[in-house]
Amino acid sequence: MSRWLVIAALLGGCVKNGMGESVRTDVTARMESARGPIQDCYHAALERDRKVRGQIVLAFRAAPATGKFEQVEVVRDELRDAALVECVVGAVAALTLQAPQKTAVSITYPLDFAPTK
Repeated sequence: MSRWLVIAALLGGCVKNGMGESVRTDVTARMESARGPIQDCYHAALERDRKVRGQIVLAFRAAPATGKFEQVEVVRDELRDAALVECVVGAVAALTLQAPQKTAVSITYPLDFAPTK
């Protein structure tokens, strides 16, 4: 039986401090592009513990001019799996906005994890 990650990324999770719709769409697209690596992180966690599930909420910023996701921090962790969280943080820290902004963009992004049958 194969287990896959279910990630519910809430668009409303992006902090709205002056963030326009195009930036929210860009952040969502970048996070979606990391779905594969994040699924790999979760799959490895399921190998360790078939019952791991829950939500983590990440806070990070897209750097001015480059759009590089940096200062990725976990502000909520229901998973209690340090290796999974570290892996997800690494996957997100590797991302860059397609259309970098002139100023830093602060983002809060929830990820829900649950195995499926």
